[in-house]
Amino acid sequence: MTLMPAVSSWLQTTRSRLTLLFGGTAVLAGLAIGLVADQVLTRHLTELSGQSLVSASQPIALALAQGMQEREREIALLSYLPMLTRDDGYAPQLQAHLEQIRQSYPFYSWIGVTDAQGVVQVSTGNLLRGQNVSQRPWFSAGQQGPYVGDAHDAVLLDKLLRAPGSPVPLRFMDYASPVRGQDSVLKGVVSAHVNWAWVQDIIRRATPQSPMTGGLEVLLVNKDGVINTAGAVEQARAALPILPSQGTFQVMSWGDDPKETYLTAVVPVRAQTVTDLGWMLVTRQPLEMALAPINRLHTLLALLLGLMAALLVALAYWAARRFSQPVERLAEAARQVQASGQVAALDFEMDTVEFQHLRSALQNMTQGLIDGKAALEQANAELEHRVIERTQALQQSEQRYLSILEDQTEIICRFDANNRMTFVNDAFCRLFHLRREDVLGRVWSPIVYPDDLPLVTQKLAAIHPRNPVVVIENRVVSGDGSIRWCQFSNRALFDDSGQLVEWQSVGRDITERRQLEAELAQASEQFQDLYDHAPCGYYALDRQGKYVHLNLLTLQWLGLPREEVIGKLGPADFFDDEGKALFTACFPVFLQTGKIGPLEFNLCGRGGVQRRVSVSSTAILNAQGDYVMSRSIMYDVSELHAARQQLHTLNLEQQAMLDNDLIGIAKVKDRVIVWRNPALERIFGYAPGTLQGRTTEEMYVDQEDFLAFGRDAYAVLASGQHYR
Repeated sequence: MTLMPAVSSWLQTTRSRLTLLFGGTAVLAGLAIGLVADQVLTRHLTELSGQSLVSASQPIALALAQGMQEREREIALLSYLPMLTRDDGYAPQLQAHLEQIRQSYPFYSWIGVTDAQGVVQVSTGNLLRGQNVSQRPWFSAGQQGPYVGDAHDAVLLDKLLRAPGSPVPLRFMDYASPVRGQDSVLKGVVSAHVNWAWVQDIIRRATPQSPMTGGLEVLLVNKDGVINTAGAVEQARAALPILPSQGTFQVMSWGDDPKETYLTAVVPVRAQTVTDLGWMLVTRQPLEMALAPINRLHTLLALLLGLMAALLVALAYWAARRFSQPVERLAEAARQVQASGQVAALDFEMDTVEFQHLRSALQNMTQGLIDGKAALEQANAELEHRVIERTQALQQSEQRYLSILEDQTEIICRFDANNRMTFVNDAFCRLFHLRREDVLGRVWSPIVYPDDLPLVTQKLAAIHPRNPVVVIENRVVSGDGSIRWCQFSNRALFDDSGQLVEWQSVGRDITERRQLEAELAQASEQFQDLYDHAPCGYYALDRQGKYVHLNLLTLQWLGLPREEVIGKLGPADFFDDEGKALFTACFPVFLQTGKIGPLEFNLCGRGGVQRRVSVSSTAILNAQGDYVMSRSIMYDVSELHAARQQLHTLNLEQQAMLDNDLIGIAKVKDRVIVWRNPALERIFGYAPGTLQGRTTEEMYVDQEDFLAFGRDAYAVLASGQHYR
């Protein structure tokens, strides 16, 4: 009973309240830091565990992808063997060769070769020989090219290959490739069935084994769902939960119990095969096993937090004591003062001259008016004298003007609003074989060629005071009856009210010019036709690499109208990324050197057509040596490029056939080995490089066999035949 009042009294002191304030704040801060640290460590460990799952899955996915690629490549190379492609059927030794291949890889269950109708001709163990397999998917797909089939039940081979008493049906993966004769005609299909056990073997060998991987499960998912160890669909794809993105991980629930959470990672199986099976490798681990180390960390963290809380409370009490001591001494002193009664205590002138300025201004203005009047009288006298002089000069100028008009080669005439002639010069009279006195004061106009009359009428009707001049080129009939081309500059003279007063027409004979223009236009059309319909593209580029000229064929290749290209686009806008980089690197060099090419680019037209083009250019310079434009030519080399690519591919395929590991091949000169592939040395048990430069005698049991082969073989080979 005495404890509670003492505690209540102590809680009312400054020391206790400071202790509770500092200690409580420190303990709460410590707990918050501990919880945040726990969350951060848990999230970090989850991240590490997830990355570990992804890293553990990648070698498995890589091994599966490499396995599929190797089997596809083996079957594809097998289809090119001479014993398959020969014209007279399949070689007799093909059966033994297939058996050797099957034994070389333990998961090959069956290898066989069909004819073009799907009947098995040769197979390992003679299984299915003579049976028609044309309805099997691998045969249908294998006729078109290399094929990889996903896991499926062994329809025909299950009862022949399943171990006696085994309840588990066999499931295979199919690999197939077309067999073509030397004339490239389909002879059949070579196929191999690989036991599904190869997948589980890779997963078992590649899955890491350590205490950190307890409860780890590796699932293979294809387009149908989860594939179990027997190769059957264990769980449909639609029944699976939403999986993380490929290459990532996520904590997620599996099954109906939301508390059954797993750390799940997804890695794609990227096999570079013709057929994409869409495999994914799903690796999952129970979250409690993945985060087992964090539980031990929780215990240690709790102990550390308890110890830290005790230390913080002690530090808070010490700090509160230091803060409260002065207050406690002051309170004690106050009580003593109260008991004893003893207390101790407190940082203008101006002048104006406006009328004088006004008087001076009036005097100056009056003097200016007097001087101005005298100057004006003198100017009037001078002006009258100048008028007399100008009148005389004008009369002289009029005489000179008339002389100039008469001496002009242009035809000049004037007529009033009623078309009565008021003036004609000598050139006008000469052209139309007229006399001046016969036309002046009379209505007359040049005889316009009938086909040009509508144009002349239309042009003259458009004249008005704001547009009084019109230039017309038309044909007229001259005085001797010939047709001449003339250019007339017709000016209408209007009065102030806008009424037509007079016409003035100045014309010149342009017949020769029009003939030259016609010839030039014809030549230009011919050159333009050659330019536009040449079997190659012509174009010109400005300094910025934009088109300024291009022929019709180039426009057809680009797939755009001319107005959308000129000055707006350049070759780089139609090249692929590799071509753009090459153009960006070479165009500055071309501007400096003035010549480049031939260079090849992939030209992609706006219509989607792509062609390989070869481009060569030279620069056109002005008189100062500055760049004006390019002179570029472009050829379509798509077929040549495709032929080069095909030749390169054939060379690679031939090299792959020569370097295969199944058939020994050697090139012999004077019975000395000058070239051999690695398979020859492996088959005969020689170390790599041993047979190079050595005689073939070493490969025979005795010299008699060596000499006998020489007698038999070289006589046949010398006649140009094959020896077997």
